[in-house]
Amino acid sequence: MASKIILHEFEDWDEIKKKEEFIQRIDMSREENFGIHPYKGKIWTSGYVGVGRLYGYGGRPLVSDGKEHVAVINSKYHVDPWKMLEKVMADKEEYDDYVAELEKNGKFLFKVFYDQSVIKLDQDQEYDADVLYALSFINSCFDLCKKGVKKRMIHQEDNYNARIRGRIDIRKNIRKNTVNGRNDRFYCKYIDFTADTIENRILKATLIKCKGILGKKFELKSEVMSRLHYCLNVLKGVSSTKIKIKDFNDVVVTGLYIYYKPLIKQAKAILTKKLNSYKAEGESAINKSVFVIPYMINMESLFEFYVRTVLKEILDSNKYYVRKFSEHILIEKGITRDEDALKGIHLMSYCIPDIIIVEKTTGKPAYVFDVKYKSNAESQRNDSHQLLSYVLLTGVKKCGFIFPGEKTEIKKMRNNDSLDVTTPFIPQLQYYELIVGNKVEKTVIDSVIA
Repeated sequence: MASKIILHEFEDWDEIKKKEEFIQRIDMSREENFGIHPYKGKIWTSGYVGVGRLYGYGGRPLVSDGKEHVAVINSKYHVDPWKMLEKVMADKEEYDDYVAELEKNGKFLFKVFYDQSVIKLDQDQEYDADVLYALSFINSCFDLCKKGVKKRMIHQEDNYNARIRGRIDIRKNIRKNTVNGRNDRFYCKYIDFTADTIENRILKATLIKCKGILGKKFELKSEVMSRLHYCLNVLKGVSSTKIKIKDFNDVVVTGLYIYYKPLIKQAKAILTKKLNSYKAEGESAINKSVFVIPYMINMESLFEFYVRTVLKEILDSNKYYVRKFSEHILIEKGITRDEDALKGIHLMSYCIPDIIIVEKTTGKPAYVFDVKYKSNAESQRNDSHQLLSYVLLTGVKKCGFIFPGEKTEIKKMRNNDSLDVTTPFIPQLQYYELIVGNKVEKTVIDSVIA
């Protein structure tokens, strides 16, 4: 880690206007470079936010005059990724399946590069990346605890009444029981297993720190907090101790417990660094220092899932439900399985709209929305064709796009909330543009989905 950095602040999906020398040295094929790419003779960022080093060819960080080039990328649409992450991770129904589906398609919701050294930012910089680390660790630890925590074998001995455990220690039994006329008691030695290992002590200490991090920023009465409490309950027999750097030298995560390795790596990064450090001064919190573990958040995937989660919370569950995100609409008539669709033709066998809202009583789609993490200021041909194909396949009478923005609202069209679309197939088709921000007003959603 270089002692000094050259900081570059960008926004996602924006042109990098400065034609500085370092830009030409960026390896734009590397994932860690936030999808920075050339397009029509210009250099652009992609749909990622985060903090990280910029890398050149050969996998080496870009350095000028002994200083590392570091990028900080924020959302140009002013949405808060931390609140969105907390919301989607609290989704009991779909979060795990959604992440698995992304991984199957070579995508991700977020990545934290625990293998890289931390980046020290100036004291006047303030980032909430510690929220991401905490949320990420809690979910990973939850998966580990469901698999089973590591235990070690220990030798125990005790004086039992009217029962035998393990084997009797003849000498101690005579001295403690026989000579005292207590033939009803047996002094036994036995092997037991305990979860009070250094690995589990590290996990428990990290969970407690994560709980403190989240407690400063959220009132968590959600799945995230229930997962944290589940983990703490599984580790209730583990000692709560202060973890030192040298304790990590005693960790053994091989064989059956190899799945501990990434968790221990995360724990070390969280426990041994200051990260975002705060001190109370009156009623305000002042940032003392910032050490950031490099990370990336895929805002396109996050915003799509955030919208799904919000709609599921707000919709009247007696009238509507949101169809599962990965459910395919098969195009060929009479086909109910992907594998039975005709192969070798140019037409895709299925499509997957982002949001399909279904009437509960009839089981028929009522609304279809396509979620776009982009500006709503200009029309795009591909997006229009995509949405109208969804309308044709679902037969809905209301459709539209959902975009990110500072506040939740409906974009007005000729003094109305919707636009009447001309089509010979679906009479009275209404088109909407819904802007979804950090705070979602139920009345806005209700005005579209009556």
